Amino acid sequence: MRTLSATLLAAQKKAQRLPYVEAKVYDYEAGIKRLYFTRLYQGSEPDNHHGIAFDGQGSMHRIRAAAGNILYRQKITDPDESSDYSQWTQLATDCAGPCAIAAYGAKVYIFYRRTDNTLRKYYSHNYGDSWTNAQLVAYDEVHFMAACWWATGNVVVCFALKANEINGIVLDTSTQVASQHTQTYATHILSSTIGIGATFNPFWPACEIVFAAKQSDTPYDHYDLFRTWFSNTYNFLALESFLMSPDGEDITYEYPDCHLPANAELYEPNRIIAVEKFAGTTAYTRPLTCHTVKGTYWSDTTFTEPKPFLKSCHSEQSEESQYGLRLQSTSDYWWMERPDGVWRAPRPAAEPLDLTRDIVSLTADSSQLSALRLELDNSKGQYASPGEGELASLRFRSEIVLELGYKTAAGKETSEAGTFWIDSWEYSSKPNMSRFILTCLDGWGLMDRWTARYQMRWNKDEVNPKSVWQILYQLLARAGIKLTNTPPKPQSSAINNFYPDFALDPGMPGDTAIRKLLAFVPDRLVFRGQEAFTKNPLASESSCYSYGTDHIILAGQYTQAVTLSRSRALGRDASDDRILEEALDWDLLQLAIDILEQDYDPNLQTAARAQERADAILRARAQEAEAAVITVGTNVGQELLDVVEVTDERCGISAVNYRVQAIHTDYDRRKGQYGQRLTIGAP
Repeated sequence: MRTLSATLLAAQKKAQRLPYVEAKVYDYEAGIKRLYFTRLYQGSEPDNHHGIAFDGQGSMHRIRAAAGNILYRQKITDPDESSDYSQWTQLATDCAGPCAIAAYGAKVYIFYRRTDNTLRKYYSHNYGDSWTNAQLVAYDEVHFMAACWWATGNVVVCFALKANEINGIVLDTSTQVASQHTQTYATHILSSTIGIGATFNPFWPACEIVFAAKQSDTPYDHYDLFRTWFSNTYNFLALESFLMSPDGEDITYEYPDCHLPANAELYEPNRIIAVEKFAGTTAYTRPLTCHTVKGTYWSDTTFTEPKPFLKSCHSEQSEESQYGLRLQSTSDYWWMERPDGVWRAPRPAAEPLDLTRDIVSLTADSSQLSALRLELDNSKGQYASPGEGELASLRFRSEIVLELGYKTAAGKETSEAGTFWIDSWEYSSKPNMSRFILTCLDGWGLMDRWTARYQMRWNKDEVNPKSVWQILYQLLARAGIKLTNTPPKPQSSAINNFYPDFALDPGMPGDTAIRKLLAFVPDRLVFRGQEAFTKNPLASESSCYSYGTDHIILAGQYTQAVTLSRSRALGRDASDDRILEEALDWDLLQLAIDILEQDYDPNLQTAARAQERADAILRARAQEAEAAVITVGTNVGQELLDVVEVTDERCGISAVNYRVQAIHTDYDRRKGQYGQRLTIGAP
């Protein structure tokens, strides 16, 4: 149960209560601000390797490679919609294609592969007014490059990517001394690479890196986007794929980039962009974007589902956007570019749209995918134009943060009752009445709308094994939800120590995948705002709240029914010997009631895992058999899976513990209605 103040607890137990509810809309994607890019420049420059950086005065520096081994640069002072992005200065005539740029303060560094197969540095220490050209290192066969500044000091790092090797070249710009740090990957055998991007994260500190590659694998090769990082000890993190397409399906992922703004706000993640190419009928080249989930780490590989974006950059013709887009940011904008285009999107988040004054009624139901229905007064036509003007934040999938509370001795007090995502709206009218009605999803609804784009598989071999909890962590991330165990909740041994061979076929809905995964363990999943947590519902858990004494029960219905008397879990050990474990309800068996449920799973390779499964099946059915529904005044701190104590002398129930299985909340200011219907079961 969420923690409530003493005054709020007292207020919700009173016979005469004064309801107070709040709802605010944020133009966010699971806590991350959505970006809307506007194109500032549309030119005719041929696509090729390119890059962008900003110096300490806010000037934009761009580079691009061109035919004839030409490398161009550009400096735009105070870039905006009126700037001329078409003027370029020839920098070199010996550029073999790959190039990168990074800047900090007065220093601007350009790196490129020379036609003699070495790497060059072309640099300025006075905001690009004068330049020096020199060799960086003698490192050959580089196909792609990226660069980023290390923190706020003198070090810049150039990442040079070969077909199967990455090199982090650390350059001290105060001495021009460079060191090389190469990495090949034994567990991910790369046959080719197709682009790289890098950005600096001061939290670790480390350079976070994304690159595209083709991996040689069994039973088939595949094209992937991989993440790694370059630590402050100049070591690379083990590779992990987060987007994959099997060889032969004609889809490749190429030319990625990533960027995390300096002094990033909580609503600003490390964003990734890449190119998806399809070579079949009808061929296309399309930019994709995704980002890290709010509150998670790059090393966790918790990225949202990559999705198409930027209509002005999309083309059905494969010759466009071949080399992808590059990201950067200033204090006011996210910037994106390629040789023939410059885009920007505002960085600061707008204030949320407050719906509180207009709330006529609401229904929140945790058992429904459309978990919130919010009815607003539209008598002044104030909701006539969603997405425009003062309603700019009111868009499909915008977030509504709902607060439930009361007017107390301390004022208006609330507890956050969840985050919901707008899925539809409707207008309703009749004489002297106009309503605007929002229908919203919760976390389960988001996962229902997500489907696997390609086969996703964990633990097919012993490389980088994932437990049930870790698989669930990555699945929820596809919809932007962070799985957390803070504050700690009871967890089963299985959820952290069971490593099933788990696969999702293309098209499988996310909620189906989650339920399939949770069938392996006794733990349950609860969504809380933009996060979720798992909890093992132990029968020994103590009650956190009481109904029927200080908090009156308005109505109650209590059922007990026959359930399973035994469950059986079957598996195979490493020697292919049969494993069979059971859980038994002796009270029912002594009544000659023999109801059996069996589950065979080849992932159950030890007796301990099989016994956990049998116990979980029997316990889940027992909870379902002891069902009850109570109607109470709204408890604004109540959460799913809480254990509550119920006393209803009218039904002979005294201090009996139940577990909350579903919460239905109704508020209607016209009827003076503010109550909850709690579906509860055995603890």
